[in-house]
Amino acid sequence: MSIQHLISIDREAKLSVDTGRLKIVFSQVGETHFIAACDIAVLILVHPCISMSLAVSQELAKNGAVLVTAGEKCLPSALSLPVAANIDGARRPHLQVKPGSVEAAGNWWAQLIESKILGQAAMAANFDETLSTRLKLIAGHVEPGDKTGREAQAAQLYWAGFFDGLNNSVDFRDKQGATDPVNVSLNYGYAVLRAIIARSLAAAGLCLNFGVGHCRKDNPFNLANDFIEPFRFLVDNAVWRIFKGSQVECFDKEIKKQLLSSLLASTVNIAGKEYRLFHGIDFAVNSFCLSLEDSRRRLLLPNQRVRPGKTPSAMLWQAVQFQDETQ
Repeated sequence: MSIQHLISIDREAKLSVDTGRLKIVFSQVGETHFIAACDIAVLILVHPCISMSLAVSQELAKNGAVLVTAGEKCLPSALSLPVAANIDGARRPHLQVKPGSVEAAGNWWAQLIESKILGQAAMAANFDETLSTRLKLIAGHVEPGDKTGREAQAAQLYWAGFFDGLNNSVDFRDKQGATDPVNVSLNYGYAVLRAIIARSLAAAGLCLNFGVGHCRKDNPFNLANDFIEPFRFLVDNAVWRIFKGSQVECFDKEIKKQLLSSLLASTVNIAGKEYRLFHGIDFAVNSFCLSLEDSRRRLLLPNQRVRPGKTPSAMLWQAVQFQDETQ
């Protein structure tokens, strides 16, 4: 069974295609690496002096891979998705906006938020059992469309407990313009996770513009922003394990490497079975596709179990990072 790679390149390089393989040349250190294009899930380009041929983009798209370009603070600034070669690629967007989809969207959003809060409850068990129990109770009262604002209520409690339990100098959640390593790590992890989810949604022939909870007209990734919610706790867990009790002063390449490795080694429990990250996301997306056909079907989403685990030798997904060791 082939290994699917998430590749991050943090140093000057030249990328090209050689007989179906991605060729990565690091001329400054005299290294050349080859990776089969069909084994690449996500390619993240970080260093500003990376050059590549158009054939690279074409080969990645042909194999269903996502190309991410990182900008300031190593946060993703651009996302290139393959056009779905899926027989349902023309039909499913129509199902997303069919009559009655508004009511269904409210139910789907409630299920996504319930799963998100249960994930937060699982994380809270690491630092406050009482908070964990309270979050589980909140999750049980999410209404269609989250009309009573349970997501916001849970978030306020969760983040206060998260940063207090972290025992770190950072004590608040900063989504925009963060400079501290904890919040930058969270934002980076969410951005990578969103790219992975967008890849799965596009491969299923879904239109990412049409969200169920996120519906901004200027956002081409509304649906990805919806489906990231139940999986956010995996990033939270990875960041928690890296920073708990530490006083790391900056978000560096080693932190990023730990974060990606921990995230990809995580598993989620869906319908009583353990799935690795990519497979769990695909499973949840497939359940949404089935629910589009019959809105009485519930989404199959992660529950409250968190098992980050170690990376076994036979794991199906792997993070590969090429970085400049001199920096």
